[in-house]
Amino acid sequence: MTSSRTALVTALALLLSAGCSYSINGDALPQAGVTPTTSAEPSDGPKIAKPRTVVGVEPCSLLTAADLKAIGPYKKEPARKDDVIQESCQYVLDDGSQAGRTVVAALYQKYEQVRTRQSKGREVVVEGHSTWTLCELSGGEMACTATLAVNANRSVLVAMAQAGGEPEQMLAGMQPLLKAALNRLPIA
Repeated sequence: MTSSRTALVTALALLLSAGCSYSINGDALPQAGVTPTTSAEPSDGPKIAKPRTVVGVEPCSLLTAADLKAIGPYKKEPARKDDVIQESCQYVLDDGSQAGRTVVAALYQKYEQVRTRQSKGREVVVEGHSTWTLCELSGGEMACTATLAVNANRSVLVAMAQAGGEPEQMLAGMQPLLKAALNRLPIA
């Protein structure tokens, strides 16, 4: 792993370890508005159906308790974690376990930077926006990230981890969270 990729995985592991894991009930099914691409190498630039702005957006407003209801209610209030990932928010949810489960959302960097750094990932299209996905084992848990292009210079990141997680099921469970976060960003 490159040092920046290792740093990202470490940062995500720190954020996600507070909640340990994430559970998806059922099998991964195609989501309405989600189109997988046929190649791991996307063409020119990312697809951006409706450019959005992140200016003035609070990261902890990207997801709500209703968006995360399938996982569980808040175990503690969402909290900014800028010391780990700039402009990020950690959601610790009560899934019945002692630690709870964690989802991270962030106003993130340029889509192309993520795509270059996460060369083992693949692109899907969510609501007309290129989304770079990657799942890797990290400390005994499957950690998945999805980075959705929102304008030429910024993206939205949603991440989660699950002990024994199945990547396709986890990514399918992240689709509604990506759509919710996208729809909370103002159109540019």
